[in-house]
Amino acid sequence: MTTKLTHHHLSAEQVNDEHGTAIMLTQQDGIEEPQSVLVHPFQLRAVCEQFGIIASAPRAAKTIATLQRRMVGLRDRIDNLADWMAKHSDHAHADLSYETTQLRALQDLAGEWCADFEEGLTEGFGEGLQHQAAPPEREAAPAAQASLL
Repeated sequence: MTTKLTHHHLSAEQVNDEHGTAIMLTQQDGIEEPQSVLVHPFQLRAVCEQFGIIASAPRAAKTIATLQRRMVGLRDRIDNLADWMAKHSDHAHADLSYETTQLRALQDLAGEWCADFEEGLTEGFGEGLQHQAAPPEREAAPAAQASLL
């Protein structure tokens, strides 16, 4: 692990002092004497969180939970629409192969995006979800599928 970073006129270096690990920030600008300050890593993190440079752990966790909840809600709506299309639409008389292909692609994407965090969701998320059967294929479906590629 590299313990020194130089960015333009600022260098940051991990050092050890009598209190443990610290970060030495040194600013060298022109021919003047360099200015240095020694900060604890938690102090540096607190400053970065305060000014929005990095997200705090609770804020990041809340954002992640919100995005997960929204993705699961979107996937549920896509699954419900796919179920309705398969069971109740007029795809036997109307050519809905393009729409059906697009819907199945969305359903696959939503399922894939939600797969990694299924275990971590709170109780009640994703209950009663079944992967819906695909509507009957029509002859135009391969052309619609090819346009997705």
